[in-house]
Amino acid sequence: MPPAAIPSTLADRLTALVKGPQFIWWLGHVMMLVSTAFYALYWITFNSKAGTHWYTRAFFGALVSYSVVVYKSFPNIQFTVEFVQTLFSEENVQYLLMAFFWWRSTPMLAPLIPYAIFAFFNSLNYARTNILPAIFPSLPAGTTDPTHAWVANVSRKIQVWTEKNHAGAMAFVAYVEVVGVMGSLIFGAITFQSSFLSPIVYANFLRFRYFFSLHTRAAFALIRARLDNLIVPPGGNPNVPPVVAQGYTTIRGAITRFGQAAVQQPAAHARAQ
Repeated sequence: MPPAAIPSTLADRLTALVKGPQFIWWLGHVMMLVSTAFYALYWITFNSKAGTHWYTRAFFGALVSYSVVVYKSFPNIQFTVEFVQTLFSEENVQYLLMAFFWWRSTPMLAPLIPYAIFAFFNSLNYARTNILPAIFPSLPAGTTDPTHAWVANVSRKIQVWTEKNHAGAMAFVAYVEVVGVMGSLIFGAITFQSSFLSPIVYANFLRFRYFFSLHTRAAFALIRARLDNLIVPPGGNPNVPPVVAQGYTTIRGAITRFGQAAVQQPAAHARAQ
């Protein structure tokens, strides 16, 4: 019978952990979370300009995290139309490009919220699956230890909580992206606090999200249903002038056609393959 393998030391396990690219990915998420928290403190005290450096640090963390993911997903770059179409239809690529856009844009709180929620779930899961096992490795069968039992219980609770709340958090993210972020951009453009191009750039991002995300489609459907019930007759508010209802219907149709154009293009590409 061969001798039992000598377990690695804590230093060895932590060294192996920090050398992996996934650890850099986790650090980017942690930077996003911490920086967002500090920027939010400045924002709620109406001193957001003084916290601009936290805003840029937050999105720098997002750039780090999403760059690692994209690099691992596309290790071999190809200069073909098919590769470019596949690249830009990838969800992580879209969020990487938007992170760069936000990083160079006028600071706002709303764009940070979706990235911070993603970072929270990702960093929490990484801590459960990588950091805790590195610090408290599995014991041989039949061995009991109060500390390891406590860690195992914490790990199970984290897993149960994230699995239970993930879908709801993603639905909330979609609603923030559609209402909060786009609303902030439109308000910023109207008040000359941000570029007029920002809503246009972000509208194209939402087109992709509408095609690839069930949660985004559900958010648009919910918003449309609420506005229809509020404005469009016969169920709409009778005090709403007919010209307002007609204008809303026209805008709604234009937005629908704009979104459907993005849906048809990837579908046609998929059939061609």
